[in-house]
Order: sequence, then C-alpha cells, then structure tokens
Amino acid sequence: MFGRKIKRTLAQNIREALWPSMGWKRTFRYVQHRLVRIKDTTSAIARGMAFGAAVSFAPVPGTHIFTAAILSWATRSSVLASVVGTLVGNPWTFPIMWWSAYKLGDWVFYALGLPVREMPEKFEFGELMHEIKTDPLGLFVPWVSGGFILAFLSWPIFYLIFYRIVRQARLRQKQWKMHRLHKVGRKLTEPPKA
Repeated sequence: MFGRKIKRTLAQNIREALWPSMGWKRTFRYVQHRLVRIKDTTSAIARGMAFGAAVSFAPVPGTHIFTAAILSWATRSSVLASVVGTLVGNPWTFPIMWWSAYKLGDWVFYALGLPVREMPEKFEFGELMHEIKTDPLGLFVPWVSGGFILAFLSWPIFYLIFYRIVRQARLRQKQWKMHRLHKVGRKLTEPPKA
C-alpha cells in the first residue's frame, strides 16, 4: 500500500544511504518524529537507541540489528528504537568506529600479553578476509573484543544523548499540540463578528 511504485536499484539504495535525497536535516526530523510516536517511555526508547548505537562498534555489520534487538528485548527497552539506533553506524562512521575498536583491542591484547597481528597495509576486502581466515585470533578476535569493550563503555553516553533528544522532541510535540488546542479553542469561543 505505501510501497514505491518503481523499486530502487542497488546503486540508488547505496546512494540514498550515503546521501539521502531529502537532505540530512529533513531525514533527521523524520526519524525524530518517528521516535516520538513510539508508544513507550522516554527511558525505554533511549535505552533501545543506545543499544543500537553501541553495538555498531562491533565490526560484524550483519549482526548489528539482531544484537541490538535481542539486548533491547532482554532489558525491556524499545526494540524498534534499537533498530533506529543502529543508524549511528553507517558508511560515514564505520571507519572511525572500527578503527577505534581495532586499536583498543590491539592495546588490550598487547597489555595481556596475547598475540596480535597488524592490520594489512592494503586494506582491501579480500586481503582482510584472508587475514581473518588464516589467523583469526591475531586480527579479528582483538578487533571484535575492542568493539564490544567500546560498546560497553559508550552505552551510557549514548543513553544520555538519546534520552535528552527524545525528551525534548516529546516536549516540543506536547507544546505544539497545546498550541493547536488553544488556537481551536479561541476560534470556538470567539464571539461572531457583526
């Protein structure tokens, strides 16, 4: 019913993910309106979004939504908000998040005296997959460990940020509704013009 008449191609979907056609400001407002309409407490929405954002540090992109949804469900947070929270991890932020995860994992493993393999100089997908297949403990395990450590450390920060955003958006929505209600009330109670 509300689907597109003409389906987007893969290239169009990728372009839309990197740079939304409606613009970043309008996209952010749209997401904010959708969050405000979720029937849950402000705290539950913020917790769900924080789970979604935090798991984006883990360099396993196919599992972000699933992991965030499971964590949200287990803590009685908003599962829908957790899916929205995973948007924090996107093609613009993944390089920074994953590099930080690798560096932290590298440092932790080095401090514990465990073997760590250096990231390949040619950062191509094939080279990376070869490194992971030949020596997963040396490269991938520290990287994932660093991602989960960063997820754990960043969750409270994301929670505070999202709690404030959702609370302010709900207050603005409430003020807007009251303003409209007063406007309609004034129209109804005004004496007719002679």
